[in-house]
Amino acid sequence: MKLTQLFTAVLLLSQTAAAISIDWTGGYRVEYTSIDRPSLANSKQSKNYALNFLYLQPRIIGSDGINIVSRFDVMSNDLPAYQNSQLGSIIGQGLNDGSAGANGTNATSQNQNASTLRVSQLYLNVNHEYGSLLVGRAPVEFGLGITHNAGKGTFDHWMDTKEVLSYRFVVDNLSFAPMIARVSQDDFGGGVMNDQIYIIDYNNVDAGARAGLFHQTRSAGPAYNDYAPTELPSGSARVSGLKTQTVNIYLERKWSAFEFKLEASFLTGDTGVQTAAAENIKLDSYAVVAEGLFPSGDSSWEWSGKAGVVSGDNPDTQATYEGYILDRNYDVGILLFNHRMGSGDILGTSPIHANDGASGLSLQNSADDEAITNAMFLAPSVKYAYDEKIDLKGTVIYAQLMNAKKFVDMKKDLGLELDLELVYKPRERVTWSTGLGVLMPGAAWEGGVNGFDNKTNFGLTTKAAITF
Repeated sequence: MKLTQLFTAVLLLSQTAAAISIDWTGGYRVEYTSIDRPSLANSKQSKNYALNFLYLQPRIIGSDGINIVSRFDVMSNDLPAYQNSQLGSIIGQGLNDGSAGANGTNATSQNQNASTLRVSQLYLNVNHEYGSLLVGRAPVEFGLGITHNAGKGTFDHWMDTKEVLSYRFVVDNLSFAPMIARVSQDDFGGGVMNDQIYIIDYNNVDAGARAGLFHQTRSAGPAYNDYAPTELPSGSARVSGLKTQTVNIYLERKWSAFEFKLEASFLTGDTGVQTAAAENIKLDSYAVVAEGLFPSGDSSWEWSGKAGVVSGDNPDTQATYEGYILDRNYDVGILLFNHRMGSGDILGTSPIHANDGASGLSLQNSADDEAITNAMFLAPSVKYAYDEKIDLKGTVIYAQLMNAKKFVDMKKDLGLELDLELVYKPRERVTWSTGLGVLMPGAAWEGGVNGFDNKTNFGLTTKAAITF
């Protein structure tokens, strides 16, 4: 009897295993970066580092239309400021990393310090005729990625995820997705911060037309609002709850000879933080970014460009924070808005560097963790296809500050950057890219009466990746 039961159980398990399949995707990359003069000063204090990273994305197909998706980040970065990114581990991570929990001394070591394996995504996706259900920690992407960016690019270092419950209704070319996202919960008893999200997307592939709306309301009670007063230039004390709204609008149109994309984002609301004069600090900021492309067609030449305006904080209005910071994955150049440079936080990106103290980061030892804010920029590019495997690309970036009131007699000119890139694709899904960037800083980096240095800066990157 027991033998029969055992045989039956094994048979059922084998049938179940046969009904389930797992698809694996992922990517591996290795990178080297050298920045000649991040300080823009006479004393160069250059920074040089290499990164190593692997991510694996298994998809369990449990049944028709039912998928369980996860993501494992191998050799992830352990610094508090970077541990939820996809930067990767620094090559040369020794046993004695300077922390209190050092594993030994580098002078006598015979191996390297092990890195942490992290699970950054896990969600259930159920698809059927009329739409799809999404539950769990999933990537978030919208439009050009200026606000919501899942980091799907080959060399993207950052990613956006949310713990969501969502259902996407689909009717022909139109879809509508209401979504509840749990930003944080203190414990099993409660203490929550939530996002209420509505996404509308129209996508007519045949006509080459697309439009979308992403509306997000974030709220938290006074006890669970953790907005740090130090993240706001005039912040003094946190006294009440949080309620903010982010509205993104996306437009796209494609023709055979030209493609155009535009995304605008508006951030408003109440931070729950007060100034020293007991005034509630409100958010009122915006960003508008456009991209254009002239496809190569039968030619070897392809022309493209990016342009945008991103609001910056006005220190004269202490009860309103007008600074908008784009997602760090949205880059226009190798140096400008990508690596920290100069003195005095000229751009105003200190809110995204809140963990510098815990991570021991500074201008000299940080990764490419800068972002676009308080700027008007224009970045035309040209790409030449040398052959089927080699592309040559050149980009010119010009930028000005939107608000130059941080220091007395401050100028707006951020300068001009020239980037050159060689892209080699020896085979399918394999990419090797080498880029050189030269920044000729403008007068804005002098910080007005401070007279900071603004010397020419160089940057070199070489990186290789394989996706599967």
